[in-house]
Amino acid sequence: MEVTFKVYRKEPGQGTKPGRSDYSLELGNDATLLDGLLKIRDEIDGTLAFRASCLRGYCGECTMRANGKSCFACTTRVSSLIQKTPEVSVDPVRHMPVVKDLVSDWDTFLWNKIDRIQPWMEPAAAANGESIVPDEAMAAIRKAMSCYYCGLCDEGCTVLPEDFDFIGPAALTKAYRFVFDPRDTMAKERFKFIEQAKGLWDCVHCFEASEHCPRGIEPTERIIELRDKAFQLGIQNPRAARHHYSFANSVKKTGSLDEGKLAVESEGLTNIKGLMKLVPLAARAMKRGKAPLPYLHHKSPGADQIRRIIEKAEEKNR
Repeated sequence: MEVTFKVYRKEPGQGTKPGRSDYSLELGNDATLLDGLLKIRDEIDGTLAFRASCLRGYCGECTMRANGKSCFACTTRVSSLIQKTPEVSVDPVRHMPVVKDLVSDWDTFLWNKIDRIQPWMEPAAAANGESIVPDEAMAAIRKAMSCYYCGLCDEGCTVLPEDFDFIGPAALTKAYRFVFDPRDTMAKERFKFIEQAKGLWDCVHCFEASEHCPRGIEPTERIIELRDKAFQLGIQNPRAARHHYSFANSVKKTGSLDEGKLAVESEGLTNIKGLMKLVPLAARAMKRGKAPLPYLHHKSPGADQIRRIIEKAEEKNR
């Protein structure tokens, strides 16, 4: 089959502007995206840079975007990409700083963040140096242990485009793997880090991370479990605790969220510096007619029923 690859190109250096190179290829019907890139590099343009390793869809090294969708180049058939037009646009993964062409800065995007959560186990001293636990105790974390850090959950994250310093779902999934391991003794110490600003509480629960995960690990669900664990251990982030209790109390009292009250109480009524930071945002919202006035929130229809549901859940969790 004849196909044209339109490949993203960028030379190293901050001053260079990215572009795109077109390559016309003749490929077999079962050729993968990686087969095409290898043919370009080996036969047409040896300067093209990309990454690949296992060639089996296991390592995640060849993660990239084809026709606007994230994929593994080694398992994506070109035939599946050219059903409408014999052209394939190939781009780096979103949100990552590009080093050259399709090679991105994985350290900044992923590995440095994983490193900060101390990705190793600290078991308690055990007899004969063994830490044996029942098989069922490991069942919950086995799925998280199957992560091979392809970065697709972070690529789909809706927070990272707004705040690149957000730790991201991949690193939080790695934290989950150790926090819930019954042999590990550092759960509270890990929470001291992941509960900091740009950490656990900055996830917006859009579930895009779970949608993008090729392993079915469901990173968003793992983050929710980490938050539940934080409550069990005692939240160590005061702002996150204030946010939670303000949110819950508002819904319990009125049946819906008082957004103005939530913003004020999350910062803390005595935190003058924090409250002052809200003033510009409040002014912009007021200008657009979208400023919710704290403590003037009306009770919603069905509020009493919502309150009873919340009280029942609270009683169950005591």
